[in-house]
Amino acid sequence: MRVTHATVVDGGVCTVRLAGDVDMAEAEAVTEWLRAAIDSSGCEAVEVDLADTRFLDSLGIAVLVRAHEHARVQGVRLRFVNVQPWVRRVFQVAGVADHLDLS
Repeated sequence: MRVTHATVVDGGVCTVRLAGDVDMAEAEAVTEWLRAAIDSSGCEAVEVDLADTRFLDSLGIAVLVRAHEHARVQGVRLRFVNVQPWVRRVFQVAGVADHLDLS
């Protein structure tokens, strides 16, 4: 399933809702959407809503970790919200859960 996104800016918080599969086929698009939210939205914080994320492969994990690091360097707080239990487990198994802001 292709991944889609919706971006909403509310005050200083930009929410990017990802729906579908965050995988090798969609990595470039997800990277572009998250970088735009971090670099161009003017938001102090970016929330990545994973409620409708259906699949996450190793490249998808890497994209999200790189976005988190890019946001940190830019001085923007990036949080992952509505993290489903299976997504949290994937982050734990990959060894990145403790390095990300998950809620």
